Amino acid sequence: MIIHRFKRILALMAIVAGVDIFHSASAAHAAIGTPVANAEMATLDGGKAFVLRDVQVNVLVFFRPNQKRSAAALRELAQCQAAFSRESVSWIAVVSGSAPTESVAAMLRDTTFAAPVLVDRGDALYGSLGMALHPVVVIVGRDQKLAAFEPFRSVGFCPVVTVRIRSALHEINDDELRSALAPPNSTEGGDEQSARRYRAFAQALFKAANYDKALENVRKSLDKNPLDADTHALLGRILSAQENCAGATEAFQQALAIDATSAVAKEGLDRCKAGR
Repeated sequence: MIIHRFKRILALMAIVAGVDIFHSASAAHAAIGTPVANAEMATLDGGKAFVLRDVQVNVLVFFRPNQKRSAAALRELAQCQAAFSRESVSWIAVVSGSAPTESVAAMLRDTTFAAPVLVDRGDALYGSLGMALHPVVVIVGRDQKLAAFEPFRSVGFCPVVTVRIRSALHEINDDELRSALAPPNSTEGGDEQSARRYRAFAQALFKAANYDKALENVRKSLDKNPLDADTHALLGRILSAQENCAGATEAFQQALAIDATSAVAKEGLDRCKAGR
């Protein structure tokens, strides 16, 4: 009980300080690999449903109505959902049994986040996962074990959750996951760090053949750092995969203008020329 209260105090202190927290081994949640009980719970509309569905990945979103951070998280997650519309991913929203029904429904309407809502009476599920924060995303793998835990962050929340899901789907490897979540340290300031994160995210989406989202994020990376040859080369690969060889050629040429030794850009440019 004392440890649990201490974690809550740390969480509140971090929120006040504006810090993203609990990404370390001492995170305020159950250990990765912990089985998640597939209990039957009440739904917001008065029915009943099980927590987990027979899919590759279950995404549980714990939030509170009338909380600004929860509203911001749901708005971002609504964007994430579109990337998995055809995949074996289930989205479930979870609210405390004390949450007013009308407030929950209003928040879902306002944020456009679409998911069945389970009512966690006595916060039993929340407590079983050892959590101390709202909002938070819990990702459960096919084996019904905790695969990832992601508290809300004000910057890049949707990209991080998306990469977490791609990892649980085994579409990206551990190195790609680490790169997307924690890009290499840089002494060049915030824009450089942000550019690296967007590029890593775009790379993961490209590998998963989600070319539209990959293109969106590689362009965000270039907005932050337009002089990165690797990012221009990745842009070229994405455009080439979309059969836009004219655009790809321009991107590869830009990459080579920055770094004449870029093997990726040279290979991509040769392929585009051969395809004409």
